[in-house]
Amino acid sequence: MKINREIDKLNDLFVRYLLGKNGNENMLEDMVNAALSDFNFEEVKDLEIIDPYNLSENIDLKESIIDIKAKTKDNQTVIIEIQLCGNMDFVKRIFYYISKNIVNELKEGEDYKKLPRIISINLLNFNLDFGDEGKPHRCFKLIDTKNHNIDLDFIQMHIIEAKRFIEIIEKSTLNELKKNRLLTWMKFFTSKNLKAIEKELMEANPIMTKVIEEYKRFTSDDKLMRAYDARDAFLLGQKMMLNREREEGRREGQISIAKSMKKDGADINLISKYTGLTIKEIEKL
Repeated sequence: MKINREIDKLNDLFVRYLLGKNGNENMLEDMVNAALSDFNFEEVKDLEIIDPYNLSENIDLKESIIDIKAKTKDNQTVIIEIQLCGNMDFVKRIFYYISKNIVNELKEGEDYKKLPRIISINLLNFNLDFGDEGKPHRCFKLIDTKNHNIDLDFIQMHIIEAKRFIEIIEKSTLNELKKNRLLTWMKFFTSKNLKAIEKELMEANPIMTKVIEEYKRFTSDDKLMRAYDARDAFLLGQKMMLNREREEGRREGQISIAKSMKKDGADINLISKYTGLTIKEIEKL
């Protein structure tokens, strides 16, 4: 089976197909455990996919968020979210989905002991700004602010920024890939030429044999590819709208600063230097 053409492997429709389909529980489990083991957390097993992938239910998606939800026999809930563009507001949305899942799991009057432990894994194809040097994989938990060794292990909020892995992956040796399964997953998701690296991936992580087979099956299926193209076009439109909103917000900020500086009698050339506005634009303010 050959690859029809390369696609964006972080397209949420494809990720749901890959990790949220009945029969692919072992791939989902490997990906989840790759994230957990990156922080030396206890791994999960016997994942059962809730609401498995169904093309007919996903083909006309618009605003809906595609996620993957699974449960373990020992009352743990795993949520996987995929987001291609966004900003720091997405962190609030992650928290909202965690909270919503906690509430939905417990009916009024039921024992709180039935509340599940939530593991939220979020794959982002953009970088967040937490005010530090930036990390490819973060995990947030409820901790004692005075003693970080004490935590309440009710939730795990994993944020995986795919773009930050690219430079790491380029420098990684085969042995490093073998020791860190998360690197193999990120190498797969960010690859632009899968054929060039598929042997290395399969040697580094055995589950990649099945992952690559599923990828080839997806890209060789005309119906699936039509659904992918439709979803890809919608996601591109979303990204363009977000970029336009950011640009409009940036310009509003420039104009506001320029007005304040002009009011304070600042030199027009200085205003232009610090705001990026042209002298003509500033004169009209």
